[in-house]
Amino acid sequence: MDISELALRAQVAWFRGLAAAGFPQISVGEGFAVSTGLDSNTENGAVITPSVLDNAHDLDALLVWLRAKAVPASVVVTRPLTSEATAGLIDRGLEPERTGNNMGRLLDGFDPDTAEPSAPGWQISEVSDGQALRQNQRVYADDGWWDETVELDRRVEYAARLGFGPGRPVRHWTACHQNVPIGAATSFQFHDAVLLVHCCVAERWRRHGIGTALTRVRLAAAGPGTAQAVLFPSPDGYHLHHFLGFDVAPVHPNRWFYLR
Repeated sequence: MDISELALRAQVAWFRGLAAAGFPQISVGEGFAVSTGLDSNTENGAVITPSVLDNAHDLDALLVWLRAKAVPASVVVTRPLTSEATAGLIDRGLEPERTGNNMGRLLDGFDPDTAEPSAPGWQISEVSDGQALRQNQRVYADDGWWDETVELDRRVEYAARLGFGPGRPVRHWTACHQNVPIGAATSFQFHDAVLLVHCCVAERWRRHGIGTALTRVRLAAAGPGTAQAVLFPSPDGYHLHHFLGFDVAPVHPNRWFYLR
């Protein structure tokens, strides 16, 4: 299992999902760029194929369009680059990712029921309507993920536009204690894999097994043909997922670039 190649495939599939949802986009040759307008380099970006790299006009058209959106963005390259091609992207103002890590595991033999929730009075439910979606996204807002007070409205609108729920690629779950949201998580199904997108637990409820339970729920909900799972870990996420059998792998250098 090539964890970091799977992570690249996951981001490409995510960008394709954003484009399919109708967010602003441009296609040039075999490449494309899409932008949600959110302040996140995983929600805005471009997919660059070898044919685009060989055509300076097409490459610049994608980058100029994306830069004009004035939001953080990523550029993902579908194949390994030559040193000359890498230098060409750096010369255009892109910053290569060379030091990060990804995590992943095969799901064969995974048993989601090996551990039960340890904290009394809380439960996890899947988000299935707009009101529940807003409660889910508020967990992130209350934890300080976003600086602007209006960002919650934007995030809810974004998630609703992308689509969610059972049978859809994107699914959300909320952990509640006595009907008060205390945790949230998202998954994205693509091809034969699932990307664990976000996971957040309110500070006072951490170390109660809620993050672990949210991850188990997402893995258990993956389709029967899902063979592997992947994520982009935070420091806390590393420890949680290592406990659940995820391995860590360094990123493939010069395949993911940041457009500041």
